[in-house]
Amino acid sequence: MREISVREANQNFSQLVAAAERGETIIITKKGRPVAKVAPQTARRRDDPEWRAAYEAMVARLAAKPATGFRVGEITEEDKYGDEAA
Repeated sequence: MREISVREANQNFSQLVAAAERGETIIITKKGRPVAKVAPQTARRRDDPEWRAAYEAMVARLAAKPATGFRVGEITEEDKYGDEAA
């Protein structure tokens, strides 16, 4: 993993993208402080470990959230259309 300045990234953007295509991860710095990361994108989002971790954390948070609202159960044809035959 290499680091380059914002100025270098701006001047050599196409080379930066080409490096990411080759699988290289580049950290972009501003005044010596890391501010961005350019990394190769996996072909399938689900194969990306960072995306997978965020997705699993979201699912866990949703599962832990208490159910709210009123559960009405299954809606029948009579519920939809009344006593008349459809």
